[in-house]
Amino acid sequence: MPTASVVLPTAAAEGDQWLRILEPATSRYFLLLAWSALYLALLAGARAQAAERREQRFRNAAKASELRSLRYQVNPHFLFNTLNSLSAMVMTGKTEKAEEMIQSISNFYRHSLADDPTGDALLEQEFDLQRHYLAIEAVRFPKRLRAQFELPEELADARVPGMILQPLVENSVKYAVAPVARPVTLRVAAREEYDRLVIEVSDDGPGVPAGVPHGFGIGLANVRDRLEARFGREATIVAGPTPTGYRTEIRIPLVRHG
Repeated sequence: MPTASVVLPTAAAEGDQWLRILEPATSRYFLLLAWSALYLALLAGARAQAAERREQRFRNAAKASELRSLRYQVNPHFLFNTLNSLSAMVMTGKTEKAEEMIQSISNFYRHSLADDPTGDALLEQEFDLQRHYLAIEAVRFPKRLRAQFELPEELADARVPGMILQPLVENSVKYAVAPVARPVTLRVAAREEYDRLVIEVSDDGPGVPAGVPHGFGIGLANVRDRLEARFGREATIVAGPTPTGYRTEIRIPLVRHG
């Protein structure tokens, strides 16, 4: 009678069986962990981007507010000076000159108030605005004020902060033209150097007046603050006497759009 044999499973066989059972479960577990980690990472990234966008909006709003405030500091200063000149003309009976100045003031403000105070203006428009301003001052100083404008055609569409040249040109009139009896040439010029826009306001007047702080105080500080608010460290402004007068030079990135 044949004998029946019973084969008992070895420990190794039992281990392989458990591995076959656990391997799919473990793979699914780690896959679930991987997808969960990826989801959490994407969610955190999206939240970080949303927070960054909110922060950028706040920064832009603060920057616009600063630019608007600095821009509005220019107009009252200029208006005060022009109204004083107009009053002097009326009191001395120079009615025709006063009427001419009123028309020039109207043209100046029509152009200056048309722009967004936080935005940029075409360099060509900024030069035109200074022509209007010097037309006003030429009524006061018909034999002393000589203006020169040098704007290359290829830079006409460059963009600059609106009225950024106003305090500089006004300083030249106040400290170079007004104090002397001889003719003074005031020059406003632009050029391009290494993809940067260079704007120069210079005169052949007496230079730095005695008792006046170097840099002409508030006007130049306003220009410096506006350039820093708009361009940060990419903008520079240098002012100082020259052998023939005084010069202020602005260097900013050459921007043609936006």
